This record gives sequence, C-alpha cells and structure tokens, in this order.
Amino acid sequence: MKTIIRKELLDHLRSVQFAVLLAAGIVLFAANGLVFVQQYTRLNAEYRLHVAQEEQHPSTIGTSLYRSPNPLLFMAEGGGKSVPQGYGLSPKLTLSPYPSGTVNFKMPDIPELDWSFIVKIVFSLYVILLGFEAVSGEKERGTLRLVLSNPVGRLKLLTGKYLAIMASAAIPLAAGLLISFIVTGVFLPAVMGPQNLVRIAFFFSLALVYLSLFAFLSLLLSSLIPRSSLVLLVLLAFWIFSAFFIPDTSSILAQRFSKVPSEYAMAKLLGPTMQKEVFNRIDKVVERVQKGELKTEKDALEESDRAFEEGQDSVRKLYDDYDNAMRERADLAQRISRASPAALFQYAAEAVSGTGPSAESRFLRDVRNYSRTYDAYILKKVGKVVGTSPWSFSTGATLNGKYINLQSPFPQEYSGDKSDFPKFSESRPSLVDGLHNGLWDIAGLLVWNILLAGLAFSAFLRTDVR
Repeated sequence: MKTIIRKELLDHLRSVQFAVLLAAGIVLFAANGLVFVQQYTRLNAEYRLHVAQEEQHPSTIGTSLYRSPNPLLFMAEGGGKSVPQGYGLSPKLTLSPYPSGTVNFKMPDIPELDWSFIVKIVFSLYVILLGFEAVSGEKERGTLRLVLSNPVGRLKLLTGKYLAIMASAAIPLAAGLLISFIVTGVFLPAVMGPQNLVRIAFFFSLALVYLSLFAFLSLLLSSLIPRSSLVLLVLLAFWIFSAFFIPDTSSILAQRFSKVPSEYAMAKLLGPTMQKEVFNRIDKVVERVQKGELKTEKDALEESDRAFEEGQDSVRKLYDDYDNAMRERADLAQRISRASPAALFQYAAEAVSGTGPSAESRFLRDVRNYSRTYDAYILKKVGKVVGTSPWSFSTGATLNGKYINLQSPFPQEYSGDKSDFPKFSESRPSLVDGLHNGLWDIAGLLVWNILLAGLAFSAFLRTDVR
C-alpha cells in the first residue's frame, strides 16, 4: 500500500497539473487575504462610525441598527454584499432596510474570491484532472494489467490511487490556507482568535470531504469508461452542471413552483387594502362624531388614532405575509440547489463561518428582540407607542359646533434624559451552532462520498484489465 501511494503521489507531484495548481493556489489565496483585509477594514470602520453616530443621537422616533462585519468573510462571503447592512427601526417593529452598497445592474455579479469559491471551482477541477485517467489511462497504456499481475489486490490499488489524489490536493490547499492566514494575521491579528482557528480547521476538513467525492467520481467513471478522453468529458459536464447549472437555475425553478405575488401585483393590492383597512375605519369615526356617538374631542381623537393603528396593523400583516412568502421561495431555491454537491459545500462552509442566509435570519431575530425593548422604553418615557407609517390622513368633523381636526398620529420625541437608552447587541453563533445549522449539508456530502466510494470500488473490482 505504501509503495502504491508513494508512486502515485510522486507522479502527481511531478505533473504539470500540480505545478499549475500550486502556483494558482498561492496567488489566489494571497489575493484572498489582501482583498479581505481591505474589505474588512472598510466595513469595520463604517460600522463603528454608524454606531457612534447613533449613540450620540438616541431617538424615540426611530433608530438605526447595523450589522457588524463577520471576521470570517474570507472563508465564505455568503452573499453578504447583497443584503442590507442595517435597518432603520421605528416603533412597533417598522423596518426600513438600508442599501448594502452600489449595485451594477448592467453586469452580472462577480463571485467573491473567498475560500469556498477557490475550493469549489479550482480545486475540484484539479482533482478531476488527476483522477480521470487513474484507471482508464493505465488500461490504455497497458500498465494496469502489469500492476495487477503482481501480488497487489484491487482494493489496495484503488485505495492507494484515491489517497494519492487526496494528498496531492491537500498539499496546495494547506499551503494556500496558510498563506491567506499569514496575510490576514499580519494586518488583522485580532481576527485570528482561537475560535476562528478551530473554524478554519473545520473548513479544511470540509474542503477535503468535498474534494473526496470528485476523487471517487473520477475513479468510478475511469473504471467504467475505457477511453480517458470520454471520462474527462463526462467529468467536466458533471462539474459544470454541479458548480454552475443547478445553483443558477434553482431560483428560477423556485420562482416557477412557488405562489408569491409579483411586485406589480402587490402594488395593485396595496391601494384597496389601504382603503378598506385604514381609510374606511377613519370614515366610520367621522360618522360616529357626526351622529353624536363620541361626546368629546378627546374621545374622537383617541378613536381616530386607534382606527389608524388597527388599519396599519392589517397593512403590516400584508407586508409580513409577502416577506414570509419570499423567504419560503428562497428556502425552496436552497432545497433545490442542494441536489448539487457544490451547493452543499457552499452552505456547509457558510454555516461553519457564520455567514449566509442563516446570519441574516439571526440578525433579523436580534432586531425583533430589540424592538420589544425599544417599544417598552418608549412607553416608559413617552407614555404611548405610535408606529411610523408611510401613509397619513387628515380630515375633520364638527362636534358640538366646533371643528375637530383628525389626522395621523406620529411618534413623539422624548426631550428628557436618554442616558439609559437601550443598546443593541448581536448574538454570535458558536461553532456548535454553526455545525448544527450545516448538519444536513455536511451529511449530504458524506452520503455522496459513501455512495460514490461504493460504486467506484464495485466498478473497479469488475473492470476488465485487458
């Protein structure tokens, strides 16, 4: 076994593919470290500036909550550039997302040069180039029959080839991760804490599991198909289908099979809902004033405020239902994309690094929890909590010969001491939480490995070496 591994590994290390991958890995991972240092420095400076500004000007009318940058963005960016970097929060959980940054709608998104992208695209292709002729190539050259004429079992031979492929991929991967780690640690030593080092170790293991399934797949097809050129063609087709086609089309399929109204349909629905739920209620208050059911101006104002708030709650529910439907569609797209091993690896890497959709959901959960504290503070200081609304009304009615102006209620600014203004804090998931979130994705990668390993060994045992 050792002789087989040594021979196969030396052949790989002397190959052009290994030299190209080693050079490409060093360049890509070094660039990853430099890009991340600049990105994290900028995001952290912006975050601290925003937080300082909010702390200097606390308000009971509205506040701003910002997401702190994740120190592990270099592992898996997780689409963070396309999600809001913060939310404007008004009473009664009225959220206004802040734009994440300038977006170029004329050009497609450029993938982030993070670790998951490098492994998912570059290293998986390298494993394919090493394994596509592991069996078929030797059969074409006539060396496979010669090797098996010696007292070497087929299981040992295929195991040796597999371990040699994985070792030749692990060497440049470890070198690249180390270079990125050194570049990041030199400029941002605080990022490289003990917990992050453990997460990096888990990422390295996860990357090997992902590359392993391509090694098994290469050995399987190389055992089944006698021509190496055809093996390479099939492997490249699977690689393209897995890394690009399935993830890119999953959102299209989810949009087709989910029942979510379009933005145009929502806009058409909003007007009738506002008329029914808000303005009709206000009209009924005016009618009650005119009929003499409300005896005092105070009663009329309280009823109009209550009617407006109740109508606003109905409109908020409309938006909440739409947001929930959009989240369900996004979840469906993720479930569809999990048919791809590349998507499984991407989601597992995001879970380990604490990025991706789960990070956005966690941040929104923290915002909702803070909203209750914020409303309680306003109630204590002001005496009532009034939600902010993009719509307003102004009407009037005559009560006891006096004209009463009925208009939209607005939040009030507390002018007293606000030194006890509640501060917002984000929850940070532990590594255990991350592994729990990515459990099914990690399990999916392991299932792919077990299935392909069984098929590869079974096919090689039946391979005709002549």
